[in-house]
Amino acid sequence: MTKATPLAIATLALFTPRVRSLSTSTSFFTAEKIASLREGLPSDHIHFNAAGASPPHASVTERIISHMNLENSIGAYAAESRVAEETSKIYTSLGRLLSCPPSSLHLHDSSTTSFNHGIYSVPLPSPTSRLLSASSSEYASNAISMIKHSKANSCLPPLFIPNTSSGSINLERIHSEILDPKHNIEAIVLTHAPTNGGCVNDAISLGNLISSLPSHVKKPIYLLDACQTVGQVPLSVEDIKCDVLAGTSRKWLRGPRGVGFLYAREGVFDEGFGGDLKGYEWIGDDVRVREREKEREYEYWEGSVCNKLGFGKALDLVLEIGVENVEERVRHLSELTRERITNEVGLRCMDLKGSEVMSGICSFDVCEIGSAKYVVEEMAKRGISVSTSGRMSTLMDAEERDLPDFMVRFSPHYFNQEEEVGSVIDALMSIEKEK
Repeated sequence: MTKATPLAIATLALFTPRVRSLSTSTSFFTAEKIASLREGLPSDHIHFNAAGASPPHASVTERIISHMNLENSIGAYAAESRVAEETSKIYTSLGRLLSCPPSSLHLHDSSTTSFNHGIYSVPLPSPTSRLLSASSSEYASNAISMIKHSKANSCLPPLFIPNTSSGSINLERIHSEILDPKHNIEAIVLTHAPTNGGCVNDAISLGNLISSLPSHVKKPIYLLDACQTVGQVPLSVEDIKCDVLAGTSRKWLRGPRGVGFLYAREGVFDEGFGGDLKGYEWIGDDVRVREREKEREYEYWEGSVCNKLGFGKALDLVLEIGVENVEERVRHLSELTRERITNEVGLRCMDLKGSEVMSGICSFDVCEIGSAKYVVEEMAKRGISVSTSGRMSTLMDAEERDLPDFMVRFSPHYFNQEEEVGSVIDALMSIEKEK
């Protein structure tokens, strides 16, 4: 690794985290508003697993069922044609959410599919080409794709950059690796919010670093995994300056499972990964991309129209609420959850502390009261949904911090109530007494 120059260090000083100061007020979410946003949720169950999959609002479920009935009535293809205009509006809504043109957006069956379209589209032309992961908390599925893509192109293995001692992404080290002549960093991947780390990584400062590289330095493609942040915190690809972004419907957006999406900046790739007749056409011995305004290069012909329409309803809901309001509410509930579990139950919070912005994912070592699997099962018996997260999900972070084999994730959403946090505490204390 080349040593960072004084100029480089001085330049990095410009990349300070953008910290949003959020009040503890949740005035937007009045009792009446929360009641309306809980429509469709059972009254006898507490959903505390937004980081896994949030329960959809009733409007989402109703739209899915309505289109399934239409498919049953007139056939799936005819039904798809009938809702073509509504389907096209999904891209407009998603573009509003991410501050990008609808033409740069592509829908898939999962965020993993979307991420893979991005990472496998990155050219690795030489043996010294290299992919770089910007955080110790890289998600396992992303790491697997990075390693497989590197092996398939017989180039250097990916670089996984350790976090700083405080737990933040190491911008100085990343800058140094980009400038290192021994390898060519073709793309940089950042998991915006780790699956079990509790923080939101500084995506904007990383974007500033890449965009501020001198003209003689090749700028790597910047891929952001926003699976755990879209719908939870404000996202603007213009502010972040990322080239590619992947996300999901099922978590903080409260959409259905089976929908992921990809943002790809116009012209970022010479040719996309995969594809079929949806985005390409067959011409003799070759293929060519269909006209961009009519087809989407990174999409496939087949997909669930029902789920896409449900996703559209979920987007409309979050745009109506305002992501800033969601962030404020989720921050309030997650801080309350961390504080009460730590102080009243005595469990150890395993969140990374290097970020000024924390996510709604609250991870705890529950070994004092039982195995993670046992605690999740016992919580379910008490009508509360939580989930586990294991070392293999973020292997590098697990090794650095000596994380337990499995932790329990508590991830409240805006529709949760303060009293439900109390019910979670009561359930944990009950499990502790029974151990």
